[in-house]
Amino acid sequence: MSKATILIVEDDPLQRRLIRRNLEQEGYEVLEAASLREATAAVDSRAVEVAIVDYKLDGETGIDVIRAVLERNPLVTPIVVTAFADIETAVEALKKGAYDYIVKPLDFKKFLPSVERALERQKLRREIALLRTSLETKFSLKNVVSASPGMEEVMRLIAKAAGSDAAVLIDGETGTGKDLAARSIHFASRRKDDPYMAVNIPSLPETLVESELFGAEKGSYTGAHERKIGKFEAASGGTLFLDEIGDLTPQVQVKLLRFLQDKQFYRLGSSSALHSDVRIIAATNRDLEKLMREEKFRPDLFYRLNVIHIRIPPLRRRREDIPPLVDRFIKTYAEREGKTIRGITHEAMSAIVRYAYPGNIRELENIIERAAVFADGEDITQADLPVYLSEKREEDFSSEDLPLTEKVRRLESREIRRALQESGGVKSRAARALGITERILAYKMKTLGIVS
Repeated sequence: MSKATILIVEDDPLQRRLIRRNLEQEGYEVLEAASLREATAAVDSRAVEVAIVDYKLDGETGIDVIRAVLERNPLVTPIVVTAFADIETAVEALKKGAYDYIVKPLDFKKFLPSVERALERQKLRREIALLRTSLETKFSLKNVVSASPGMEEVMRLIAKAAGSDAAVLIDGETGTGKDLAARSIHFASRRKDDPYMAVNIPSLPETLVESELFGAEKGSYTGAHERKIGKFEAASGGTLFLDEIGDLTPQVQVKLLRFLQDKQFYRLGSSSALHSDVRIIAATNRDLEKLMREEKFRPDLFYRLNVIHIRIPPLRRRREDIPPLVDRFIKTYAEREGKTIRGITHEAMSAIVRYAYPGNIRELENIIERAAVFADGEDITQADLPVYLSEKREEDFSSEDLPLTEKVRRLESREIRRALQESGGVKSRAARALGITERILAYKMKTLGIVS
């Protein structure tokens, strides 16, 4: 079998035959073209990996050919061959997309390794393109479960954020999918072909956060044996996701604020300003308003980050999303375990939907993964679930012999207490989470005897 398909664009038939013979001896499949028109026709009809293009054609240039070929297939790797060994010609060819530049007469001991390197580059670019497509599919907005009203609003905000370069602040409990939301924004934005980088602030030692984000010069701190490129520099053109932004130290908060204001930053140990075109998405599971009151988070930084605010509701407040999530996780883990699991019994699904999920979607996925491992039949049953899911819980009032008004009263009391606890006692925030006004919240707290 041929190793790859290579196109030769050369108006001298003797040169074409010479190059073709040497390439075919190496097992390559070779196409020939004597002009730009023939070259584009060849690329349109076949999957060409490398194009070997003569710089000087009859009435045309190799640069014209490279431009036309790359317009039709950006993954083709061009190599320019010419009798004119000047720097200007080489620079022009490389600027227009050529991978390499070879001078006639051809030395095939040097020429063939150049072709092999070009093929390795082409293979790498194809793999990157496939990976990018896979990531775009995985993090497509179509794949985000949004059956509940709360998640429909989240999806609306994600779509708005994807069409903008404004900073985004995502908050929500651990396990609600903040990173998925950030990736969905990136891969639906104009920056999708550029880097997406994520930094989990608490996972880094406090002394290394600054160098990790902004970079550092050699010798700027103990152990800095060479220059370090930070995430702001490496992600330029793309998106930088700062997870758990509430854990940033005051010193790094100042540097981040400066960057958001003028898009400039300094490597640790350097006085030279660097510029980066990177879009910032931040996330937190902490109450930044409370941290601001405690003077642990800068208000000016908060307002710079909070241009687009996305709050992801916990799973217990979006129970409509649980069944489709369960179906998705069953499919994933049944395939991994090599089992035919078609669904879940009504009893098991009821237990899953009733549960409060302190760990949110991450916990639900863990439960279904475990169930897929334990399942012996075509359906996941109650026996395949963790025991604690079948225990009687405070929020399960459906089996209690109580009047409807009392059930509603208990439910309201429980949800209000939970909202107040999650908001750190901030009534305005608790009211927003419950979907009511602060005045109605105050009235209900009074009638239910809730003291904050």
